[in-house]
Amino acid sequence: MDGGLYAELTKKKWLVSHTKASDAGIQFTDKLIILPQQIPVIVYPYEWSFAMWQDAALLTLYIAKEAIEKGMSLKDATPFNIQFLDGRPIFIDTLSFEKYAPEKPWIAYRQFCECFLAPLLLQQYCHTDTGKIFTVYPNGIPLELLISLLPKKAKWNLHTYLHIYLQASAKGGNTKSNVKAATQFSKQKMLLLLNGLSTYVKKLHVKKNKSTWDDYYDTTILSNQYLQNKTSLVTSFLNTITFTSIVDLGANDGHFSLLFKNTATRVVAVDGDANCINELYVTIRNEKIKNILPLINTLQTPSPAIGWNNAERASFNERIKGDVVFALALVHHLAIANNIPFQFIADWLAPMGNYFLIEFVPKTDNKVQLLLQNRQDIFDDYTSQDFEAVFSKKFKILLQQVITGTDRILYLMKKI
Repeated sequence: MDGGLYAELTKKKWLVSHTKASDAGIQFTDKLIILPQQIPVIVYPYEWSFAMWQDAALLTLYIAKEAIEKGMSLKDATPFNIQFLDGRPIFIDTLSFEKYAPEKPWIAYRQFCECFLAPLLLQQYCHTDTGKIFTVYPNGIPLELLISLLPKKAKWNLHTYLHIYLQASAKGGNTKSNVKAATQFSKQKMLLLLNGLSTYVKKLHVKKNKSTWDDYYDTTILSNQYLQNKTSLVTSFLNTITFTSIVDLGANDGHFSLLFKNTATRVVAVDGDANCINELYVTIRNEKIKNILPLINTLQTPSPAIGWNNAERASFNERIKGDVVFALALVHHLAIANNIPFQFIADWLAPMGNYFLIEFVPKTDNKVQLLLQNRQDIFDDYTSQDFEAVFSKKFKILLQQVITGTDRILYLMKKI
């Protein structure tokens, strides 16, 4: 605070601001308690797209460099210290700083390599979905494991060799050589390391894996007219209710989430397709959209509660809530592709919100026929009548209408 680091970081909106508990009338005799700025939606790294990982890594490095200039050092480099607010990453751990000791190397260097570089490299060289591995290794992906997964060509990149392969071969211990190396680690070398890492991270790029949902509205059997009709109906239904937050489940490219861009409505856009969410985040970043938060989550297997006693980090279902929940063109994927009964879907949706905008896609629809083409149709109760009967136990149907040009039905429901 006295050295100006807090003021600089909060001015740039790199660090959450805080007030003292004593200023709020909360008194302690032997502790200094701070009340940090609140983040409305807490998310975790295994729900980020590649560009989100990249921006979070760069923010960590920028903060580390700023700290050095202000006589302090960033001692933690875990992505769990990053949240997303107003369309950009923000650092939330005010206690991750200590006084800079010129003789010491960056204490969080290996942590940065395992927690940021490892997930980024897996997404560059292997697959866009490999960021989910962080669920299993929340303290960082072991470099030895990373090396076993990377292709051999990765070793020939100088930065990858220095920060991953050479780092993996380094052994711990208080040897005389290690002590000598530490005493020679000047501020100039520290900044050289951080600048080199920043340049390296900026050049990384995600491996583009073709997915089922790429260009969903452009190249599938669904016409532009269908999308226009559905958009008009969604807007019409929503004009009948009051809300300040939306959860868009199965958001795809974010078409319906973006209807509310730069409004007072907070939107969480969720999809299992890493490509779609990455492109949506890039759009949000480029257009400086502050109210939409994109997340990767496979809805039939959403992020679980993990950590100590499964209570350290909450599950997706515990964290993600909204006044209105969108489930557009989603129910048939859950019910038919994943064998989830209507009752289970209703039970899952109900705690998330108050109003629900749900699209029912009947068996006559080509999309459902595609889901059934390689399997036996055992879904005798997959009808709009059965759907309404089951959902009516938990929700009141306020509005319903067939989407023009299709057999699909759009429902606006309210939780009972």
